[in-house]
This record gives sequence, C-alpha cells and structure tokens, in this order.
Amino acid sequence: MERKPAAGCGVDDGARDKIKELDTCDRANPCNCDEFEGLAQVFRALGHPARLSILDALSANPDACCGNIVDRLPLAQSTVSQHLQVLKDAGLLTCCTRGRRCHYDLDRGALQDAAEAAEAFLRKVANADPAAPALNDKTCPDTAAPTEPRNGTDGELI
Repeated sequence: MERKPAAGCGVDDGARDKIKELDTCDRANPCNCDEFEGLAQVFRALGHPARLSILDALSANPDACCGNIVDRLPLAQSTVSQHLQVLKDAGLLTCCTRGRRCHYDLDRGALQDAAEAAEAFLRKVANADPAAPALNDKTCPDTAAPTEPRNGTDGELI
C-alpha cells in the first residue's frame, strides 16, 4: 500500500523529475556531464554512512520526527537535521510539518526511480564493449600529458 503525503506535506517534484530523467543520454556530445547530474546528486546524498543510517531508520519507522531519528543515531540533532536536508534536497525524503515538528518519510517512488537509474547506469558501464570505437577527439578536450618533464624550483622533477 503506497502512502501519500498528508495535506501540507512537501514533495519536491523537481528533484523527483531529475531522478526520473536519469536514464536520458546525450549521444551527440558524450562528454556532456549534465545527463548524470540527477544520478550524481543521489549518489552524493547516499555517500555518507549517517545518511544511509537515516534511510534505514526511516524504512523501519516511517513518519518519524527528527528527535526520533536522533534517538537512534549517535549524532547531534543539528547534524541529523543537516543530513535530513541533504536527503530531502535529493528528493529521497518527504517532510511534513505538524506544529513545530517536521516528520520525515521515505519517498519510495523516488528511491525506486533512483535504484533503477543506478542499476541501469552501472550495468551499462560494467557491460561496455572495450572494443567499441574511442570517443571522437573533437568532442572531448585534449588531455594528453606533457611530453617533457617539468622541474621544480630546486631541480627535482614534479
């Protein structure tokens, strides 16, 4: 049974739309990083053990307020609040204000979209054909290393 946010509860549709568009690809410009921005935002949000712990706590205790989450983690309330904001900004949580308390819940649809996009990306990278033609030199900046070693101020190689 899918839970819907109560009236007055915010779901960041912009963040959710970014996650849904993660599987788009700009084939004309393979060096364009914009296509990965939504997925990178999700990975950044998941890139801290405290945020993974918060998601785990919310999966077992939906609709928890910040104080409930703080009680489950060895972190200060201000630190938990900052981590909750990162997860919310990435579109992975919903927040509903009731009185003076904010209640958080997983945005299960956004988490499912993120999981599918991450899986598709990782499968694409893992299964890439190494014999495929290299990127066109005209679309990527030249990254060739200097041909002569550079010396530092006292003659050592740098």
